[in-house]
Amino acid sequence: MRHLITISLLLLPFSLFAQAPVKTTFVSGTGPNDDEGPKMICDGRLSTKWCIDIPHQLPYSIVLDAGKQTSIAEYGFATGDDTSSYPDRNPVTWRLLGSNDKENWIPVDDRKNDRSLPAEDFSEYRFKPTAGGAKDKFRYFRFEFIRMAGSTRIQLSEINLYDKPQTPVKAAFVKGSGRHDKEGAPMIADGFLFTKWCIDEPQEMPYSIVLDAGGQTPITEYRFYTGDDTHSYPERNPVTWRMSGSNDQQNWTTLDEQKNNRRLRDENEQEYRFKPATTGNYRYYRFEFLRMADGTRLQLSEIKLFK
Repeated sequence: MRHLITISLLLLPFSLFAQAPVKTTFVSGTGPNDDEGPKMICDGRLSTKWCIDIPHQLPYSIVLDAGKQTSIAEYGFATGDDTSSYPDRNPVTWRLLGSNDKENWIPVDDRKNDRSLPAEDFSEYRFKPTAGGAKDKFRYFRFEFIRMAGSTRIQLSEINLYDKPQTPVKAAFVKGSGRHDKEGAPMIADGFLFTKWCIDEPQEMPYSIVLDAGGQTPITEYRFYTGDDTHSYPERNPVTWRMSGSNDQQNWTTLDEQKNNRRLRDENEQEYRFKPATTGNYRYYRFEFLRMADGTRLQLSEIKLFK
């Protein structure tokens, strides 16, 4: 997916891909201010990055100025240009704190061994603050990175702050492959993780699902949710699929293609987020599943769309 982004697009603000983040300015951070220094973390360019390996300065920190007192609904980490080759650089344990004087800091979020960041280049993953100060307003935000996935080197291209969360789209099921029984295609959009779409009918491949967004709606993110027994049957996870948009269900435009993407793991009822390479004003969205991790049985509990 990320490899479809052109170099010219990488030089533009990340907000072009999705909802515009809060405009922040760099205050301070760990490491020298060189080509891969901490100032790169909020320059609005995916083509630059913060990449350091200074173990004696752990935890690494970044302080951002939101310009005014702001309540943060979500924050996002954008991976670097070669994260697919070096996923060990992704942070997994960190803290977010807020302040209005840069002296007194209040916890906003605290993550321990969170491995949500994908092993993909130029991919943003967003987090909702849950600590005591999550709903308070602060001007300054400090990130403290304590541990990475497999090394002491950290790498991120951007840290974005959002004052509004992404908005889920209430999508209705239109049609899908397989029978419409208790594990049939309609279960993919019934709003429950304890139900699922589970199909093994090779003659119908690629399996497909069509959802109705209710009106022409640009989708900035879609999410897959694994089934209730994926831990026992991880081979049912999709690894190759295509997402398309249409306004008449006859003429379809490809918005995203994933080939051998093994982000979905052997975890039950877990959420995995993806950003389409292209967006557009479409009412109908079709997902075509061409290959699973192993075998021909596909299993997902939900597919959700976000604008």
